[in-house]
Amino acid sequence: MKYIFITFSGLGLPIAHKLHQQGFEVMVGVIQDIKDYVMEGEIAKESEENKKRRLKLFQNMLPIEDAYKVVEKMKQIKNPEEWFVFFEENNLFRWADMVRDLGFHGNFPTKEDFLFEVDREGAKNFVKEHYSKLYTPEIIEFQKIDEGVKFLKDSKEIWVLKGQHDSARTFVPSVEDPELANNQLIEVLTNFPDNYERLGYILERFIPSIIEMTPEKYYYDGVPLGTSILFENKSFGSGNISVQTGCAEDLVFPTDMNDRINKIAFPPIVDEMAKQHKGWFIWDASILVSKKDGKMYFGEFCSNRPGYNCLFTELAQCGNIDNFFTNIVKKRNPFTLGTVASSVRVFNMNHDDDDAVSADILVNYKPEVEKDVWLWDVQRNARGHLVSIGSDWNLAIITGAGKSINEAVNRLYRNVDGFAFVGAYYRPKDDYVSMDYTSSILNRINYGVERGLYHLPFDVRIGDINATV
Repeated sequence: MKYIFITFSGLGLPIAHKLHQQGFEVMVGVIQDIKDYVMEGEIAKESEENKKRRLKLFQNMLPIEDAYKVVEKMKQIKNPEEWFVFFEENNLFRWADMVRDLGFHGNFPTKEDFLFEVDREGAKNFVKEHYSKLYTPEIIEFQKIDEGVKFLKDSKEIWVLKGQHDSARTFVPSVEDPELANNQLIEVLTNFPDNYERLGYILERFIPSIIEMTPEKYYYDGVPLGTSILFENKSFGSGNISVQTGCAEDLVFPTDMNDRINKIAFPPIVDEMAKQHKGWFIWDASILVSKKDGKMYFGEFCSNRPGYNCLFTELAQCGNIDNFFTNIVKKRNPFTLGTVASSVRVFNMNHDDDDAVSADILVNYKPEVEKDVWLWDVQRNARGHLVSIGSDWNLAIITGAGKSINEAVNRLYRNVDGFAFVGAYYRPKDDYVSMDYTSSILNRINYGVERGLYHLPFDVRIGDINATV
């Protein structure tokens, strides 16, 4: 296969870099102007400094051009069936529309896919109609900060804050007292008003004692290939405290398509939607189970887009990136039951005098861990050294895979030990394998086994801790 990556923020470029290193032909098209990235009608905001840093991603590491030039090149390619085009986010649907009918393999998100993720009310109504086993938590939508602040001051319930724009982070209160919890949300809203007013935000009723898991199903040209399940810790700090990061660490393994969790997560409508999509189609729905009463609630859709770290973790257990994409195109399951993989995200905690994330800090790692290091905020400088760019604090993902959780986690942290960066932070191994807090990865895996939601086709012993019940 040959590969084309269309990107704005560089989420998929670690994959492009590895393929390029392995000798595969790769083209990268970078969207230069934020107005060609945001939704129609949305105010496009990116500082000149942010843009300057963003456009340095993978400089001197990949063949990078303006995305418009790459699209024009694609129109001239005579053998598009030899290429796989990768759109890293579902909000790139306008770019997918430009090349959808040119004969390329790839993933081609649509506007409808994007709306499933950002239109919370629409997603909730879809779940009510098609997901008979899932409840939907109460959601209230707001556009202005003062509207939400007034509501929170009067509320006796605890709420979770979710912004509709990528810059508006999800915030889950860290205390159980409603007054204190809602005061935390008020602080977030009043201190970051621009982020939450860009596309509006929602308050979602907090569900206590939550066990979260995310089943995923993947297709090619409407043909179901396989299923997997993701357990991710989104919080920055050990024990799942502090701010949400997207994904600070995770564990992923393939599941049997007939497992009960997959019957719940993928009703017949999902197969029908997949048949309407060209190429690689991904569908997942996060499921929130209340330990108090066993009720299962819908969390959110990541409709027809990869998850990050999740995609890197999945690729780690396949061993060969090209094989992964080739198997998908040939309508074969790229995963093998009995494999499992884990990851942690490495954060750059250094800041310059102007409070920007520090640039030009050396990124170093041993050659033997390279296949499991997925660099993000990096370029190769004039001296040939890999250094940080400071486009944001997400520096790299490190993975580990094996045929048991024990093997995967041990390999992960051996790889972490082979990675060096001044001022790095990542969640440590004793947190990863902890069973001391309800929302830990192992506790959630155990809960699903207890409930008969899925089977574990591998050994789950971690050191002296037996994670089976």
